[in-house]
Amino acid sequence: MTRNVKYAKLKGRRGPKSMNIRLGYRLLRDHRVPIRTKLMALGIGAACIGALELLQLPLEGVLAAILPLIGITGDIALDGAEAVVGPVIIATMVLPYLVAPPLVQQIRAEGERPRGS
Repeated sequence: MTRNVKYAKLKGRRGPKSMNIRLGYRLLRDHRVPIRTKLMALGIGAACIGALELLQLPLEGVLAAILPLIGITGDIALDGAEAVVGPVIIATMVLPYLVAPPLVQQIRAEGERPRGS
């Protein structure tokens, strides 16, 4: 393939222009989006949150040593909330980029219809 053909293929691919969390949530709930794509987005989210947790370990250790009871219980509560909510939020941001553009456009158009009419 020549360079111009590669550029034309990349240029012709249209994806979402910006991160749209509401669109990502609609895609996550929609039955037309393949389950593999949803699981891939959730896996990316879980990997990001796992990396974030590894970066937080030194600070959490210091906080637990300074405030033994409050530090440990608060740390467990926050880590649990991050482990559940974090991957879903990241998946909603990533999912519009993983789903086929025609399906994204269709679901976006369905979401923009006025309600009640």
